[in-house]
Order: sequence, then structure tokens, then C-alpha cells
Amino acid sequence: MNWKTIFLTGVVTGTFVGLLMVVITHIPLGSTSDGYKITIMYHWSGALLTVIGIPLVSAFSVKYGSRKLNCCEPSLKHLISVSFLTFFLPIFGASFGAPNSDLDTLAIIVMLGAIGGIFWSTPFAAWSYFKGPRNDTNHSTTSPATPGSIVIKNTIIKDSVVMGNVSDDEE
Repeated sequence: MNWKTIFLTGVVTGTFVGLLMVVITHIPLGSTSDGYKITIMYHWSGALLTVIGIPLVSAFSVKYGSRKLNCCEPSLKHLISVSFLTFFLPIFGASFGAPNSDLDTLAIIVMLGAIGGIFWSTPFAAWSYFKGPRNDTNHSTTSPATPGSIVIKNTIIKDSVVMGNVSDDEE
């Protein structure tokens, strides 16, 4: 895959991770007796589902979307690793350390996802750039000249042995 496409899929994956984190963790599920809002991160099982589910959903959705759009065929190894690394380093920390739930704070978390996607896609893109196919001027990519037509006359196939007159001349 092209290194530019690797960066593009990394950015889209990181953006989806940030967007899903913002949307899913702010869905109200009820309130406590003290009046505090209960979200999916309130109980450990919901938090575990969020930590595992958000990166996997974003990686598989980018894979499915790029295949559906006939854009590219990204590797799931690339997408899953970028999504988990983006989730844990910039998104998870920024979500827990966010001062409020204002729109600008949530937009910053989504932008951090895009930046994290670029950052964590860099090793994959560098590997693709340096180890990918090269267009060297020293190596010829043209095929050898095609031979002229060969005429085979009086051909006999006997016990998998071909016998006959082979000439380069046409009659």
C-alpha cells in the first residue's frame, strides 16, 4: 500500500477513535441519587467494553469503508494498532483530563485523535516508503523483444516426445 494511503487511513482511524470516544462517553444512562450523570464509564464492565470496543469499531469501520468506496485495501494490523495506540496515548488521557464537556473541548479531543492517527501511522508509512517498490533507472522494466513467428511442420507426439521439423521461415 502507498505511504500516502497509510497516512490517510491513519488519520481517518484516529478521527473515528476520537469521535467515538466523545460521543459514546457522553451518552447519559441515568443519574445517581446525588444528581450526577451516569455514563457508560460509570461501571467497570462498561468502561472495559469502551476501551476494547472503540478502537476495534473504528479500525473495522475504516477497513469496511475504504473497501466499500474502492479507495484502498488497508491492513487490519495497521488499523488496529494505530487505533489502540491513538486511543491510549492522546485520547484516553485527554478525555479523563478534560476540564469540561464544552464543544471546543470535545472538538480538541477529536483533533487529538487525528493527530495521534498521523503520529502512529508514521512508522507504517516510513516502512512502506523505504521498503516499497522502487523505480530505479539502473533496472530496465521493459520486456525483451518478442521472437518472430515459428512454424512447426510435420509434428508427431509419441510418448510425450515431440518430433518434427521446426523452422523460423514461413512458406
